[in-house]
Amino acid sequence: MARRLRVAQLIEAYDIGGIERMVEGLVPAFASRGIDTVVAGYRHDGPVRPAILALGAPAVLVQGRQGLDPVLPFRLARWIRASQADLLHTHHLGPFIYGVAAARLAGVPHVHTEHSHHIYDSGRRRAVGRSMDGLADVVAVSEEVAAWRHSTLGRRCAVILNGVSMPPVTTLDRRASARGAMGVDDGDVVVGCVARLAPEKDHSTLLRALHAALPSAPSLRLVVVGDGPERPAIESLAAELGVASRVVLLGSRSDVSDLLPGMDLFTLSSRNEGLPLALLEALAAGVPAITTAVGEMPRVLSGGGGYTVPAGDPGALSQALVRAALEPEWRQEVGRAGRAMVHATYSMDSMADAYAARYHAMIDARRAA
Repeated sequence: MARRLRVAQLIEAYDIGGIERMVEGLVPAFASRGIDTVVAGYRHDGPVRPAILALGAPAVLVQGRQGLDPVLPFRLARWIRASQADLLHTHHLGPFIYGVAAARLAGVPHVHTEHSHHIYDSGRRRAVGRSMDGLADVVAVSEEVAAWRHSTLGRRCAVILNGVSMPPVTTLDRRASARGAMGVDDGDVVVGCVARLAPEKDHSTLLRALHAALPSAPSLRLVVVGDGPERPAIESLAAELGVASRVVLLGSRSDVSDLLPGMDLFTLSSRNEGLPLALLEALAAGVPAITTAVGEMPRVLSGGGGYTVPAGDPGALSQALVRAALEPEWRQEVGRAGRAMVHATYSMDSMADAYAARYHAMIDARRAA
């Protein structure tokens, strides 16, 4: 019997972020398609690694040093060979830089996924972006990212839309369990935000919007899932605005899918995004969304599930929060529409099928050469 295809996935770290959750979700999806997965991160450990291990996939930390690490590609190449991987799949710019050398050293084909273009903020980084297509098979997670690569870098690439697994329809028991885990009251209208606490996520605009909305919608309660360098500033601003009692900071969690059924609304106040998996997961759970009009989010929500407001505009976001809080029928109707839209357009099955076909084509081409 022929050995199953084995793919090595390289990410920066095991944080609770869109890239990490995408890789986690692909493990069982690939397993059902005859593909085994091994995973490595090189920055630091986190809650996604035990989640991947629990799915039966080896997940290791190949520790690299801060800054540019010229030795790391050799460590990664040893990991690829020891894992008997047939192909390397990297995610984001840093893993590409290390992975392209590691794939050459290990003698395996290389697929690379571009999740965003906002990191290309210097001539040096854009030069790396232009070189990618000659070194790996490049894929973008959205039409917006692909269009930017074409217009700015002069490089076309394929698009494989991010996808998520469809959770069961929310029951009263699942909703009650989720709200208990978040520590919110029965009468709260819970606004969930799943995002790293980083400057580009602009949680300050979200807090200011909450502050402006509370007089008209005092039942609003903000639950933030994620951690990062901005946590002290966020805590300080919440106290300054007098909304700390209406804000729950849960930190990094590996059970986001269990928390979503307890949310009444999902939001992202980001200044830039690609195609955030957190948004798709919320919509799949039937949670309506209000986000900023950046990245692929306007395209996603134009198909149902919510709407967007301008980035950096607390007033517009506040008005949207008040409307959502005061219109439970709107939340229910839009939540159902969003779930149906994700099932039709952003499914895990479609994403896994597309990547699997790409992997097999590259392996077949290598064997025929």
